Amino acid sequence: MNTLVKLRFRELIPAVVAGSVTMIASIALTVVSAWLIAKAWEMPPVMDLTVAVTAVRALGISRAVFRYIERIVSHDLALKAASRARSSAYRRLASSPNYALTMRRGELLSRLGADIDSVADVIVRAIIPAGVALLTGVFAIIFTAILSPATALVLAIGLIAAAIIPPLLAARGVKTAEARRAESSEAYLSSLDQVLSNQAALRVRGDMPAALSKADVAARSYSSSLEAGAKDTAIGAASSLWIHGFTVIGVLMVSASLYADGSHSPQWFGVLVLLSLAAFEAVTVLPDAAIARTRAADATRRLAEISSLPESMSSELREASDQPVLRAENLVYGWDSDLGTSNLDLPFGSRHEIIAPSGTGKTTLLLTLAGLLEPRGGHVLIDGTNPSELKNAVLFSPEDAHIFATTVRDNLALGAPEATDAEMTSILEHVGLSEWVQGLPDGLGTVLDSGADSLSGGQRRRLLLARVLLSDAPILLLDEPTEHLDTAGSTEILSMLASDELPGKRAKRTVVVVRHVR
Repeated sequence: MNTLVKLRFRELIPAVVAGSVTMIASIALTVVSAWLIAKAWEMPPVMDLTVAVTAVRALGISRAVFRYIERIVSHDLALKAASRARSSAYRRLASSPNYALTMRRGELLSRLGADIDSVADVIVRAIIPAGVALLTGVFAIIFTAILSPATALVLAIGLIAAAIIPPLLAARGVKTAEARRAESSEAYLSSLDQVLSNQAALRVRGDMPAALSKADVAARSYSSSLEAGAKDTAIGAASSLWIHGFTVIGVLMVSASLYADGSHSPQWFGVLVLLSLAAFEAVTVLPDAAIARTRAADATRRLAEISSLPESMSSELREASDQPVLRAENLVYGWDSDLGTSNLDLPFGSRHEIIAPSGTGKTTLLLTLAGLLEPRGGHVLIDGTNPSELKNAVLFSPEDAHIFATTVRDNLALGAPEATDAEMTSILEHVGLSEWVQGLPDGLGTVLDSGADSLSGGQRRRLLLARVLLSDAPILLLDEPTEHLDTAGSTEILSMLASDELPGKRAKRTVVVVRHVR
């Protein structure tokens, strides 16, 4: 189990006990029913059957009740485990932004979504069923041994075989399929995210058909990966039935030979035969448990990189000076390859604008200046210190910064949690959103139901800029702050950012702006 989940043994006990009681009630129901049928065949007085009839009803009800309890307890545990895992993953990624930025969005979604779900799912589908099967199997063998040691030996061999062979076959089948599924899932999510997140740009450039075609290929590959390994899985399921059948035949033969001696009653014979049928109920789920465990193992391996990250910053961040100086000395920036070199010397209050075409590394440069991406060469320093070691010294506003499906006030509060409504209203006026917010039903309290889709492209850019200006960061790194604005709106925003005094929390700041060629 991955360390992100932090599963404790004692948390499993209630679910395993409830599941075991359910299976034991099922076995007891079968045993009592077998005795009742065999006894009724002898046509005894009705009063001789009263206790057995009542027991059948009680066991039938208790089986359903404990099954319900087991489902509630096990699923509650799985949901709590998934919640703990995601919280831990978010803390680790937040403490290591450099690592988070190296992951593709589709890869990140896959890790925090399907992979964590798979790891949590193994609790319900593998760990608890395995514990239930173990306890139930031991109970069935001991009870059978009391009636007939020879029959118990046959049952034990059958249960052990059913607990090992079918799960191994099922696991082998899914192991190959899971590797393909994980790879195709990441490719599918990445291509889908590309289409959904960049619709406008793809349509303008005429790349939408190619992007849709790529997403379609990825979707087909993902669908086919789900079917891989079906042959081995089917063989595993069939082997479980065969083992069960041969075990019942073996029990029948042994018990029949003992019954033929005349030393045992018909009830004894019926109980042994039907007990062997009921005892296999707990082990029939083990192939599915093996499949879940195999998928969880692959997911655990993929999550290992995140779980190895520190859960908190390795050292305390230092406060920057009130008027920090930003310098880049022979700074080489890029991801897998060098995209460019930069030399900057920006005293506090400077304005610096970078205008270049798409794909030239403008955003990568800002990430490096912010300390979110390690330089490939040279240095970037704020007052002689690495930006990643400073607190609240620099604020990077990405082009695709998120607008949450909550109120306008809450979206602005991300930049300044303590900002008042008056301060928010003032900053919205400076970025050109005064009339817009006044026209909303509840003003700042209006919920943006669809997040960014509740706004036009220009409104979104202005709202993100307002969020940045409400912060108290002395250095602002702005990625495409005028994207989706018309010429007049772009000129207005750029003039405001170029002025000596800015609206918002700080009148004087260092501002670095990157944008496309217009």
